[in-house]
Amino acid sequence: MRYFFAVLLALVLAACDSNTPEPAPSEERDTSITEAEIPASDWQQKADKAFQDSAAAWQQALLDFTETREQAQLDALRDRLEDWYAAFVDHYLLAASRACQLKQQELLNRMDTWPLYPGYLDALPEWPESGLISDPYLEMTRKSLRVQHGATDASEASLGFAALFVALNGTGETAKALPLLAGDDEIALRRRKYLQLAGEQLQADAKLLSVDAPLDSPSLKCGLEHTLARTAHRDSTDLEAEGLFIPATVREVNAKRLMEGVRNMDQTTLEAWAEKAPGIEEAIAASKKAGSEALQEWLDQP
Repeated sequence: MRYFFAVLLALVLAACDSNTPEPAPSEERDTSITEAEIPASDWQQKADKAFQDSAAAWQQALLDFTETREQAQLDALRDRLEDWYAAFVDHYLLAASRACQLKQQELLNRMDTWPLYPGYLDALPEWPESGLISDPYLEMTRKSLRVQHGATDASEASLGFAALFVALNGTGETAKALPLLAGDDEIALRRRKYLQLAGEQLQADAKLLSVDAPLDSPSLKCGLEHTLARTAHRDSTDLEAEGLFIPATVREVNAKRLMEGVRNMDQTTLEAWAEKAPGIEEAIAASKKAGSEALQEWLDQP
């Protein structure tokens, strides 16, 4: 029963900062948590600390840039966003498992939607007035950005890490020029406001997935399936014809850290999971040489 209250409290606190409430816990969700038997507190605390510390560093860098609006501070802001994203990817398996456990996959997807339509969010060189940021009729609030996220298509991202990379860096090989973010014109002001609001929403969404409660084997298996699916999406190449885009940093960070995060999952959690899911330890060990295929073979077993 204490886990029911932990989940309920997390959901209530994270939803209190907006006029649009996040999904409330269901009876089915609460039952799955109270019946879970795989400890994950240490893993959750480590993941939360990494995410929160990186978020705080990003917020400070954004404040520094807003006050100075100089190239050095913009460069630092870009570095801090990559660090924050790395902290997210390092513990993606845990986040995906929590999303499965709490039936909040849509929320997790909102935290990092890609591939996405970059012109839906911000102006492109060939379409200098495109995007939500350039729309003077769109009120720039977290609520309005949530409403616009995936409004008519799943790739219409107005929130999440990938969208932040688009707003901050653009889509070209050369990062977005300083005046586009530091100017006094209305679009630059809205772009800076967007960076603030999208960062705040990421922190609110992360709180909803942070629950000090055990996991269960089906949730971990589901989380692993979603983690491996990111590898296939990351390697997608036939996107340009459809107007879709994956930020370079998203590809790079996932390529370097996603599978390492699986291999470095909390050992206590892994050992307890292995008691209920024979072969998972061996599959993770084999993935060091065979890559994600070893884990996919384990998932495909009857």
